[in-house]
This record gives sequence, structure tokens and C-alpha cells, in this order.
Amino acid sequence: MKKEEIIEIAKAAAIEAINHKNNVIREEFDTRYKDVKLLMRNYRKLKTYYSRLEPETLEVSSICAMRRKTGLMMSHVDKMLTAYQALCQGSVKSDEARRWKVLYLRYIADEQMKIKDIADKLEIDKRTFYRDLNKAMEDMAVLLFGIEAIGTWRHSA
Repeated sequence: MKKEEIIEIAKAAAIEAINHKNNVIREEFDTRYKDVKLLMRNYRKLKTYYSRLEPETLEVSSICAMRRKTGLMMSHVDKMLTAYQALCQGSVKSDEARRWKVLYLRYIADEQMKIKDIADKLEIDKRTFYRDLNKAMEDMAVLLFGIEAIGTWRHSA
């Protein structure tokens, strides 16, 4: 085999390896992003579940472990939501401040509102609502998963 052929094969293998790595990173981000969306969609349910359980109700160890895990996770989520609220409200950019409002009204507020009602209340169109919500989910992924999310963060300024 000639040296040029070996170089071409090595180049092709390197390109394939890089593409594979990028696909794995993209899949990991997509999974984290979906996890954050699922978590936020179920935020009210999880908070209600955790706050209403009596410790003596749960006697099976695996169920107790799930309850502890849920409690720890919800505590972490609440802390990161507080941090995100402070970041958004402290921003000089109006769209960043609005992202907190979109996230809050959609998933956290006691009253569950329809998307159209949230958009009307914030005086934005539905596309802006979805853009803000998606950006808020990306930001929450970084806060919840830390450095792992930053490496795969498809952030567009």
C-alpha cells in the first residue's frame, strides 16, 4: 500500500471518528434537554407528591430510597430555579428577564396557564414564547447538569 493511500484512509477514519463523537455529544444533549423538559412538565406533580407523603407511609426500602431521591432532586431543582430566576431578573436584557417569566408561568406557577394565555399576558407571540421556553430549557440543563451540559450546549447567542 502506498503512503498516499494510507494517509487517505487515516483521514477518512479521523473524519468518521469526529462525526461519531459529534453524534454522541448531540444525542447526550438531546437526552438531557428532554429530561429537563420532562422534569419541568412534571414539576407541579413532583412537588405535590413529595410534599404530601408521610414518612411512615413508606416502609419498603426501595420506595423510601425513591422518595429520598425525589426529595433531593426536587431540592436541587428548586435551588437551580432560584438561581435561574436571579440570573434572569438581574439581566439588563429584557429577553433574558422574560425567559424566567415564560418558564415560571408555564411550569411553576400554581395556576397552569395555556400557551396562548401566557403569550398574551407577556405581550409576545407564540413563536417568541417557544423560543424563550427552549432557551430557558437549555439554560436549566446547564444549571442542573453542570459542566456536562456545557460541553454539548448548542447555545445560539
